[in-house]
Amino acid sequence: MISPKTLLASTRPFSLTASIIPVIFGTILAMKWTEINWGIFLLTLAGAVFMQCGTNLVNDYFDHKKGADQPGSLSPSGVIDRKEMTPEQVHITGLIFFGLGSLVGLILAGLTGSFILYIGIPSLMIGYFYTATRFALAYNGFGEFASGTTLGVLAVLGSYYVQTLTVHWETVLISLPNAFLIMAILQANNLRDIDTDKLINKITVAGLIGKKGARIEYYLLMLGTYIILLLLVFASLLPAWSLIAFISLPIALKAVGIAARTWEPKELNKALGLTAMLHLGFGLLLCIGTFIGI
Repeated sequence: MISPKTLLASTRPFSLTASIIPVIFGTILAMKWTEINWGIFLLTLAGAVFMQCGTNLVNDYFDHKKGADQPGSLSPSGVIDRKEMTPEQVHITGLIFFGLGSLVGLILAGLTGSFILYIGIPSLMIGYFYTATRFALAYNGFGEFASGTTLGVLAVLGSYYVQTLTVHWETVLISLPNAFLIMAILQANNLRDIDTDKLINKITVAGLIGKKGARIEYYLLMLGTYIILLLLVFASLLPAWSLIAFISLPIALKAVGIAARTWEPKELNKALGLTAMLHLGFGLLLCIGTFIGI
C-alpha cells in the first residue's frame, strides 16, 4: 500500500509550479477579453497538474530503467531509489495521472470545443515519450524544446483559449518568457549532468555543443527572458506593470554566476534549484503585474 506522503513525493510537488504558473498567466491574459469562468479555470489547472504529475512519474520510471537515475544521484527522483515504490508502481501511477488529465481534457473539449484537444493530445504524447522508448525526446536532444513547447507555450495558449474560445498569435509571443525559463531549468539540469549523460549515451543539446556552448545557451535563456519581456512591453503586448517581474533578476544573476564559475555537480545543482525558484518568482510577479495592468 502506497502512503499518501509517498504518493505526493513521487509527483515532485516542488516542480508543479511549472504547470500552475502558465495556467494562471494564460487565464489572466484572457481577463482582458472576457469574464473568467472559474469552474473552467479549476478544470484547466487540474488537467495541467495531472499531466505534469504523469510526466514526472513516467520519466522517473524510464530514467531508472535506462540507468540515468543511479542510487545517490542528484536527480529529483527518489521514491524508487529509497524503495518506497517499485518501478512498476511508479509507471502505473504515472499512467493513472495521464488518464485523469485526459479525462479532464475531454470534459474541457465538451465545454469549450475540440480545439483544446489539439493542445492536450500533443502534450500527452510529448509527456510520455519524453523519456519512453529509444526515440525518447530527452535522450535525443529535444528535451528543452519539448518542455518549452508544452509547459512554456501550449499551457498558456490552452488556458487562454478555454476562457476566450479564440486563439491569437500574440499569445504565443507573450508566452515566450515562460518558455525560456522552462527551457533554462532543463538546461541547468543538463549542465549538471553533462558528464554522466555521456556514460549512458543520453544526447542533450548541452552534450552536443560542449561545455562552453552549453553555458552560453544557459545565459541566453536566463537573460533572454528579461529581454523578451522588455520587448513585449515596448510592443504594447503586455502592460508596463508586467515589468515588476524584473524584481526577480538577482536570482537569475546568482544562478548564472554559479554556472559560470564551476562544473561541480553539487554546485550546479544549486543553480538548478535557483532556476526553478526563478521560474516561480518571475512567473508570480509577471502574473501580478499583468493582472494589475489589465
